[in-house]
Amino acid sequence: MPQCPDCGCDLPSLQSLCQKCYDARYAEVGSPKSFLESIREFGSNPRRQEVIANRIKSQPWWLAWFLAAVGSGLDWRCAFEWFSGKYAFYSETVLDRTILIVLACATVALLAVWVTGARRRDALLFFSGFSMVLYGLLSNHWTAYRH
Repeated sequence: MPQCPDCGCDLPSLQSLCQKCYDARYAEVGSPKSFLESIREFGSNPRRQEVIANRIKSQPWWLAWFLAAVGSGLDWRCAFEWFSGKYAFYSETVLDRTILIVLACATVALLAVWVTGARRRDALLFFSGFSMVLYGLLSNHWTAYRH
């Protein structure tokens, strides 16, 4: 004999909920929910939590760190090209500008993680993405306006 999933009482063969549980569950259908209640239900969905856990396990850490290193290299290249090659690639001026660019990209990446609600590990991916976009924009500018 089937049982009610909410209270566990015995049910007739064709029912999936007892009358009390049915009334309690569908009494709220017409009433509007607050925004926070909607978010809590979405976040507490066990299937959603399982999918997120599987996604975390499937993405390797080394890939995120590799992309962050590539982003830092592109930021260094942006700082070097900023001065049109007048300073050495490893000079203090280029290093100072690199640190500023890295901090700007990291700040934007952390802000993007905070706004979107992504995982903290995604900050490395956002950082590398923003660094690549910045390098693409600046390299086009330098190519167009270099004398």
